[in-house]
Amino acid sequence: DRWVRFPELLVSARPSLKQLVIMRIDADSIEIAVKNIVPYLEDTSNTAHKAIYFDGTGGLAASAVLRAIAKDPPPSLLKKFDKIIHVDCSRWKSRRALQRTIAQQLKLPQRVMDMFDRQDEEDDFQGADEGSRAEIQDVGAEIHQAIGQHFCLLLFHNGSDKTVDFSDFGIPQPIMSRWYLFGTKLLWTFRGRLRLNQGVSKKVDDSHLFLYDTYSFQGWNFLLQIEAREIARYTDNLGETVEECCLYLLSLNSQGGNIMDYDWATHASNYWVCDGIIQGGHGDEAWEAAAALHQRICIEDYSSNALPSFGDELGTPPKRWILSKENSVVHPESTSFFLAALGSISDPPLRSLPDDMFHQSDKLRVLKLCHCTFSFSAPPFCCCHNLRFLGLDHCKDQQVEEDEKQDK
Repeated sequence: DRWVRFPELLVSARPSLKQLVIMRIDADSIEIAVKNIVPYLEDTSNTAHKAIYFDGTGGLAASAVLRAIAKDPPPSLLKKFDKIIHVDCSRWKSRRALQRTIAQQLKLPQRVMDMFDRQDEEDDFQGADEGSRAEIQDVGAEIHQAIGQHFCLLLFHNGSDKTVDFSDFGIPQPIMSRWYLFGTKLLWTFRGRLRLNQGVSKKVDDSHLFLYDTYSFQGWNFLLQIEAREIARYTDNLGETVEECCLYLLSLNSQGGNIMDYDWATHASNYWVCDGIIQGGHGDEAWEAAAALHQRICIEDYSSNALPSFGDELGTPPKRWILSKENSVVHPESTSFFLAALGSISDPPLRSLPDDMFHQSDKLRVLKLCHCTFSFSAPPFCCCHNLRFLGLDHCKDQQVEEDEKQDK
């Protein structure tokens, strides 16, 4: 391992961060990542970074590593720090919600927690938006009093788009000397909940040490499995299904998220249920489970069609989830098929679908067609008896198309 400068591309995008240094560590597994991060947490020299950012491996597994440290801290950390505080705000609500979580982790008395309730009631009455609610100064004073004379480690999952100055919340900055240590050292991440937006890590400022890894010898599917297990902690009875849902999203996006508008924010849960990945026993169980998972994943990161660098390296079921640019016959094993528009995205030509295009598609359950023409009264996919989701984007009835040509 060696010290390196942050990539020039990132520096040019953020001139103010020219002094930011990053360190690549071996994070081939959670255990190895913990082992390699701990020395930076234990460093109490005057030149040590007081805040350490961990970006995971390609954006994956960072949340799991922080949780592992919180759940089973190495003995050396227990000797070094008086308290280890774990704050998971990967599903961001507001700065006040962050402060409430800190207070809960510190087990502050009920009179302190009542301050949140009173202020929330007042903001509700005034119609203040939940996301704009700020921290409470009096609570900050209570937090400072509770940990001000201790040397603490704060593990923070940051679901917002900004870095957080914890002194605003009553958490003292660490003071390290030969004779006395107090304050709070910080290990944190923007990642978690499949948050793979490449731009978010650019918001880490130059006062933080930036740790990351680029690859696991156990493969990207292994890392995705770790990420999915973290997400599954917040869902009921989905288990390994979460991994398959994530794989579905990343697989299709990597095939051409730049040319196909999947509209993940609206339809991700519909795709998962209709494709058969999420199944329910009775009533609306599958839809409710899918909606819950939809809320737990940072689905907004995929609305801009940003592609994770490793998407095409994931092992996915062959021929099952397909994005195509051609009018080829759909593979018999395909359960989801997306046909992208031809030519210019602004005004692509309409294409005519062959009558036999779907004759082998007995398993097809999700279908989206872009800029196609076919007979609406006898569509070529009417033989797909398992079809549960049909999306038509700028498609036209073939008969109407022919009539218009004759008129011209």
